[in-house]
Amino acid sequence: MQRGQAAPEPQAREGHSMSDAVRRVQRSTGGQILGAEQVPFEGRNITRVKYMDDRGRVRYMDDPGAADRKPPRRADNGEQ
Repeated sequence: MQRGQAAPEPQAREGHSMSDAVRRVQRSTGGQILGAEQVPFEGRNITRVKYMDDRGRVRYMDDPGAADRKPPRRADNGEQ
């Protein structure tokens, strides 16, 4: 980091993960996105996305983030 540059804002990082969450929900549901917000859940923040489904119903989907989706890689799982 160079002199005079500020560290990235935490909101900027959350905003990026929020946009990723919105994209994931839109792709998986095909619905119209109505909004998104960060909400506290079990000691951390998750993204809650509000969307309208194909029947016109308003629904919510919680997206914990991409890091929580990936199972840990282990060397002892029998794969080579």
